[in-house]
Amino acid sequence: MQKNQSLDWPQWRGPRRDAHVSGFKIPSKWPTQLSKKWSVPVGEGHSSPIIVGNRAFVIVRQGNEEHTLCLDMATGKVLWKDIVAAPFDSVIFPAQRLGKSPRSTPLWHENKLYTIGVNGLMTCFDAARGSIVWRKDFSKQYPIPMPVCGASLSPLIDGKKIYVHSGHEATGSFLALDKDTGKELWAWKGEGPGYTSPQLTVIGGVRQIITASHNMWLGLSPENGAQLWSLPNRQNMFNHNSITPVISGDTVLCGANQRATFALKLSQSAGKWSTSKVWESRDVTMSSSSPVLDGKHVYVVNEKRRGQVAVMDFATGKVTWECPGNKGEQATIFDIGPVLLVSSQGGELFVYQKSGDTLKEVAKYEVADSAMWSSPAISGNRLLVKGASTLALWEI
Repeated sequence: MQKNQSLDWPQWRGPRRDAHVSGFKIPSKWPTQLSKKWSVPVGEGHSSPIIVGNRAFVIVRQGNEEHTLCLDMATGKVLWKDIVAAPFDSVIFPAQRLGKSPRSTPLWHENKLYTIGVNGLMTCFDAARGSIVWRKDFSKQYPIPMPVCGASLSPLIDGKKIYVHSGHEATGSFLALDKDTGKELWAWKGEGPGYTSPQLTVIGGVRQIITASHNMWLGLSPENGAQLWSLPNRQNMFNHNSITPVISGDTVLCGANQRATFALKLSQSAGKWSTSKVWESRDVTMSSSSPVLDGKHVYVVNEKRRGQVAVMDFATGKVTWECPGNKGEQATIFDIGPVLLVSSQGGELFVYQKSGDTLKEVAKYEVADSAMWSSPAISGNRLLVKGASTLALWEI
């Protein structure tokens, strides 16, 4: 597999899980339209594709099966695939509306590919050949191994460990597994998962995992899974903790569907951790679109007005700019230095020029002719877009 590591998009939100893009060459003048290199039918899915070298990986649903696909980036040709039965049913309306497609984004690490299906089935593949290295069926541990809308957490690698959260809303485990064997190394037992994906950070010289269960935000020790702190953020069957947190220094930006956005300061004294809210804004609520941090600015998609891109001051929570809205329930922000790229649920790609505390729209393109629930993957000036049932490669 030919690789230029700086151009890889190997996991959820890119190399650093922060939606910052490197290796993108901003054109002196934005073109009137983008160049489509190929488009192939792959199946349904809300999971985002990833790019490593000259290969793309995606997990999708076809009928009652989940298909993990490896494709040639040059042509869209399928190089290998794995198929597994994936029965999924829910009587909860939000789950029915979202369908039965996988939500979790694959992760590539050291020639292995890790996936989590809508039912929480976790698989480690040999990324070159598609053979199964190990597979974990959490239904043997929990009768219902995923939340009502399906497993959505995208796994996180930390040295020899890979992190995953299994279980239903009320009962579950956040697990550290051996990435090479799938063996459980430790487990935090408590609430089941929300729909967020964890982050690994260092605060006050202490490494910790920051994530959300169904009803709270929490920090865990990567060494043994010990709970360092927690903060209630109660949800119900119709709300969800879906936001991947962003972190600056000792402050974590958190949010949830129909819940206030807030900045949480973490501190430690005599070995005990405490949390305090620096600010809280009920003017901004984030559904399933995670924020992006750039210095003092944080770029968000407010679920009000059907998806409104906004700029907030990270220190105060003040909204300094907002667009009219209509970007949809699911939109994705990418930071490319002086500009932002924003993909919308309606299949459009917007280009915004940064200008102090505001943004200015400078270009707009159609990149899908269907609803687009997945976040695109970016490699250099190539944009890999998952539509309702297709995968397409565009070049800017």
